[in-house]
Amino acid sequence: MSMGCISSPLVWAEDLNSDVAQLPTLHVEATRTDTGYLQTPASVFRIEAPQVDSSSQVNLTEVVKGIPSLQIRNRENYAQDLQLSMRGFGARSTFGVRGIRLYVDGIPATMPDGQGQTSNIDLSSLDHVEVLTGPFSSLYGNSSGGTILTSTKEGQGKDSIELSYSGGSHDKSRAGLVLQGGAKGANEPSYIISSSYFDTDGYREHSGAEKVLNN
Repeated sequence: MSMGCISSPLVWAEDLNSDVAQLPTLHVEATRTDTGYLQTPASVFRIEAPQVDSSSQVNLTEVVKGIPSLQIRNRENYAQDLQLSMRGFGARSTFGVRGIRLYVDGIPATMPDGQGQTSNIDLSSLDHVEVLTGPFSSLYGNSSGGTILTSTKEGQGKDSIELSYSGGSHDKSRAGLVLQGGAKGANEPSYIISSSYFDTDGYREHSGAEKVLNN
């Protein structure tokens, strides 16, 4: 006569709540309300502005590159600006932006005929960019391609001055100055003042450019 004994180790279910990472809620303003990213009834991408030490801050390609369905052609022709196309709209524009509406702090930066210029956007004072790929006629009219909304920083903390300078080949140089300060009380305003100067001789004849932006 023989007897056997079968034993198995005890197993406890892992507590899934112990190592759950809480990600911050991403809010977008493309719907003109403070809406969570997942609750927005549109395809919206939000990009934070790059730091001064990691960007030359010359044109908008440094911010919005890599967004799906958005194609950017930088021809280094500062007289004709960037060519933006979104979902095919704007691809046949010889210069500038067509079929895509541009906004700066909620103010339209697109002409009534549909022509827009990204060179008027000051990257020194830029806080973030929201790109809405596709039409949203109830809010942004007949922009069939989409909408690009840029928002300026708000002054924070003590009064401060930020200076920046960058240079490159073909005598390319850029200098920037930002003055900013935050509110000391609940009802006191904050401010930010930005000014930049850009100059280049260009990589070919008759392609030099000079640009001054104040915001």
